[in-house]
Amino acid sequence: MLVLLVVVGAATYFEFIYTEFTVYAVLLRLLVVPLLFASTVTGVRDQPLYKSLAYVGFIAVGVLQYLDGEWVLLAGVFILAGRAGLVADRLRQASPAVS
Repeated sequence: MLVLLVVVGAATYFEFIYTEFTVYAVLLRLLVVPLLFASTVTGVRDQPLYKSLAYVGFIAVGVLQYLDGEWVLLAGVFILAGRAGLVADRLRQASPAVS
């Protein structure tokens, strides 16, 4: 957790000091940082809604990156990965459990 905190702090510092400050960058930080920290907490990934919310978060990250005008290809990858994850999650929920 401490390593993640240092990485997020350094990335935020460089993002807002050395690059152009935009509203989308702030919204992106408000979305990505909780997603990163949630992945470090024991037991969070076992929650039933975690995967669905993570995939929706991927889509939101992609949309915010696209609206920010940078990393357009990466934004498309985030959106496609989020959609594919949601579809796979729904198919997994719809199929009968194999015991």
